[in-house]
Amino acid sequence: MKKALLLLSILLVSIVTLSVLTLYVVMQSQYAPKAVNLIIDKLTPYSVIASEVQYSAPFQLQLRDVEIEHLDQVVTLPKLTVWLSQFPWQNDKLSFDSILIEGATIDLSQLNSELFSGVTLHQLALKHVDISGPKWSARDVNLQIEQPIWSSSQQTLPYGDIQLSAEQLYMQGEALDKLLVDMRYRAQDSTIFGSSFNWRGASFSGQAEQYAKGWSLVNVTIDSLSLPESEQIEQLITTLGNLSLPISHINSLDILNSSFNYAHWRLERLDASLENLTLEGSLWQQNDGYLSFDAESISDQHIQLFSPRARLALTPQQVAIEEFDADFKQGRVQLQGIISPTQIALEQLKIAGIKWLEQTEQLLPALKENTDRLNHLTIEQLKVENAQFIQVEKLPYWQVSGLNIDGSQLTLIQDNKFGLLDGNLEVSANAASIDKLIATQAHLKAHADNNLLTLDRAFVPLEQGYIEASGRWDRRSASSPWQVSLHADGLPLQHYLLKQQLPFSLTGLAEVEVELKGLSGDYSMLSHSLSGYISANLHQAQLNASSFDGEQSFEQNFDLGEIKLRADRGRILIAAQEGTTQLAGEADLTKPQFATLLLKSEQTCQELWSDILGKANVIKQTCGEKSPQSPQASDAQESAVASGPSTAL
Repeated sequence: MKKALLLLSILLVSIVTLSVLTLYVVMQSQYAPKAVNLIIDKLTPYSVIASEVQYSAPFQLQLRDVEIEHLDQVVTLPKLTVWLSQFPWQNDKLSFDSILIEGATIDLSQLNSELFSGVTLHQLALKHVDISGPKWSARDVNLQIEQPIWSSSQQTLPYGDIQLSAEQLYMQGEALDKLLVDMRYRAQDSTIFGSSFNWRGASFSGQAEQYAKGWSLVNVTIDSLSLPESEQIEQLITTLGNLSLPISHINSLDILNSSFNYAHWRLERLDASLENLTLEGSLWQQNDGYLSFDAESISDQHIQLFSPRARLALTPQQVAIEEFDADFKQGRVQLQGIISPTQIALEQLKIAGIKWLEQTEQLLPALKENTDRLNHLTIEQLKVENAQFIQVEKLPYWQVSGLNIDGSQLTLIQDNKFGLLDGNLEVSANAASIDKLIATQAHLKAHADNNLLTLDRAFVPLEQGYIEASGRWDRRSASSPWQVSLHADGLPLQHYLLKQQLPFSLTGLAEVEVELKGLSGDYSMLSHSLSGYISANLHQAQLNASSFDGEQSFEQNFDLGEIKLRADRGRILIAAQEGTTQLAGEADLTKPQFATLLLKSEQTCQELWSDILGKANVIKQTCGEKSPQSPQASDAQESAVASGPSTAL
């Protein structure tokens, strides 16, 4: 019995050995291609034609000039190497440890899951292969995929552990050069263990993780990116999105020595570190994000910052500015504090040496536009040193230089109220002017306590006089009572703002005394409460007027004596008289449309009637040969007389 079993074992081993030897001999002969085609045709759903077959025992088979036909698809490969598994038959299919494709040009729409459905495959590899897919192509690709899995026939790249290199990946006008990827590709929760590529001359490297909403960048570095101003970095984000790599989160991103446009900003020589930022959310929708940067410059169409440096901590509805420091307008700006969509609370704001010399007329409108949305603005420490502003774009021209501001515990906006609502403020300027009004060494000091503003003193030396003022404004109640005292001497009458209000021109100087008070809660309160007086005296004044048709002129030394304005609960009377010159007017602020202010003046052979509010002059010749008066001039004169105030002229 033992002898029979021994003979049977020897027979079986001999048969197997003979079969292997026979297969090896056949594979080394001219019949190898036909034998391979016959074996594959019998064991798989493929038809294979190869011009050359080389077999290496025990499991390697190398084929050249291969045509694989499957389900009416034909794939042509220059070189194909396969390694059979130690257990060649698995899951009722022929099993391969590895398949290697070399030197091919492949359209991935052909190399899909249907092509590999007839075999069990543990590894797929490509070497020096050019690949094209929907809207993209890759050149000189080396690829290795462990345990490749296609979940559908439309899936071009199988799931699995992937190692990839490519000389270039080209997609919709964008090229990623020297691409390297090591990743675990899954239907969800994929991981890129390492990746690098060059784009537009810059190097990109790092890791990434996939979550339900998209990819998160982990320890990614962008080095030496330089894009022209005509191009945006968003093009790269779009390219990655087209590769099914939408980026929704930044865990850690470093940007080094890079220049590019982002949104409406131009960033030059930027070094930045970004941590825990959600790209799908706005600046105000971040959870414990952090951003720090420094750059050569940052600019948009309105603002240009040089050598900016900042550290920002981002939380929901709030950005904490731990540090901000930048050169701006030949000076420097530094600040710390917290900002939100509707509130700004600064610990410190320091502005030193700035020179705002152009587009200054847009400064106040831009400031108002950017603060209209705020309901709260505070500054604990405000310091402005040696600032200069010049506005020469439109009349009236103005400038201030050597401006210094010291403020502490300031509340400037609260509950839709603007101004100095709390804190202490001191302002000085070496020189200031608006049109012909020129001041030197001006100084202002004010403080506020819970919406009660006190102008302690404002003193403005002029070329030939000064302005001095004080006042109070109580905004603690709805009526907001106020009062102001002002004395000015040496005010120039030849001033743009005055010219805009008068139908004639004046030269000379004025001395003015003001004592006014009222309620400012709304216009109705003001119109029923304005009380006090204004007294003015003109010195060396000269009047020059023209008739409405420009054919007659009137010039004289203008002496009105004391001009008095009296206000009593919104009713105003104006009167002055000196010699043959009279000024009279009245107004009720509850009915401002009926206000009048008339001037009558006589000199040799001429008489001037001027409706100041209506900006109309009538000049009458009173001696010699009188020219016929036009009907329009006669009507204007009669209208001026008829609408005059109760005070007779």
